[in-house]
Parts: sequence; C-alpha cells; structure tokens
Amino acid sequence: MILYTMMPQEMIFPEDTQNYTSQQVISCDAGHLVVEQINHSQYRVVRLISGNVMNYLDDKYAPGAIIQAKPQL
Repeated sequence: MILYTMMPQEMIFPEDTQNYTSQQVISCDAGHLVVEQINHSQYRVVRLISGNVMNYLDDKYAPGAIIQAKPQL
C-alpha cells in the first residue's frame, strides 16, 4: 500500500506509547535485550541488540522467549 500524502507518518499511524513504557533494556552476555516484565521474576524478550550475528540464532534470545531474573544480593 502506498500513501501519497503530505501528512507525517505519526499522524497517519499513531503509535501507542503505553507499549514502550512497559519495556526496558537489560544487559546480557550476548549484548542487550529489550524485555517486558511479566511478573517479579520473569521477563519476555522483545528484541535482541547485538553486533554478533550468531547471537540471533540462539533460541534463548528469540522474541517471545521467557527469561528468569537473577536474584539481587
């Protein structure tokens, strides 16, 4: 679909900022993960940010994967 318009994209396709407020970036051994908190000890992976392309093939960093939070000492 092609839209020929002078209106900015944000006005045509408004983004729901509530989706982004629940996300946070955490560090991991593969780089950085953008995650959503499910409960106090579990997170759902939204996106992996890494410079190593092999990390994207690892299932534990795939979008939708559930990871456990490490307890803080």
